[in-house]
Amino acid sequence: MIKNILFDIGGPIDKEALMDKLIDEQIINSLKFFDINISKTKYIETQNKLLIAFSKNLYKDIIWELTDKNCKLASIIEKQLYDSEKERNKKRGFFEPQENIFNILKNLKGKKYNLGIVANQPTRCLKIMGKLGLLDFFSNKYVSDSVNLYKPDEKFFLHVCNYINANPYESIMIGDRIDNDIVPAKNLGIRTIRFMTGRYKIQKPRKKSEKADFNINNISNIEEIIDNYDL
Repeated sequence: MIKNILFDIGGPIDKEALMDKLIDEQIINSLKFFDINISKTKYIETQNKLLIAFSKNLYKDIIWELTDKNCKLASIIEKQLYDSEKERNKKRGFFEPQENIFNILKNLKGKKYNLGIVANQPTRCLKIMGKLGLLDFFSNKYVSDSVNLYKPDEKFFLHVCNYINANPYESIMIGDRIDNDIVPAKNLGIRTIRFMTGRYKIQKPRKKSEKADFNINNISNIEEIIDNYDL
């Protein structure tokens, strides 16, 4: 019986669609400044190749590939990307809530499910979620930067489970990445729902252990799966 629901933030709660678009534009413009003209097609091909290969640091690897592995130039463009983060967040309003996510979380909480966060995020996102009224639904109010633990490290999942008093075998994880969400959760006996959204939806499981228990295209399907299936 499922008693606990663990959520990633990027994807299931925060769309991050505009953020992804702005990051892509920033990298392409930075390359152009250094006379490296990359077409959108070339950029997407490089990105998709790295996504399928389960890149651990996607943007760093994209820049590395597109600068032809020029260490000095790659470092400069990475710094430009980092330094422009605040401006990007302003442009996207700091957070892009998934449609109907407030009601989904409210309904799940109302059904007495124990909700937890397992997300690689800066601590400032907690303040934003608090202002939006989203943070109150969760039993733990911290992210990776709060505890210096990061997915796919299974210790992060266990840390959250211990904190919210959740048995992994009575829990389900909802995330958008095979490498960061599905695999480590399954290794711990946590059931999984993969939300097929954003750039990571092109990831494909390479073996049975990388397959989620459920795949969904609409975040609202979470309730139906949890309520109607004996997991």
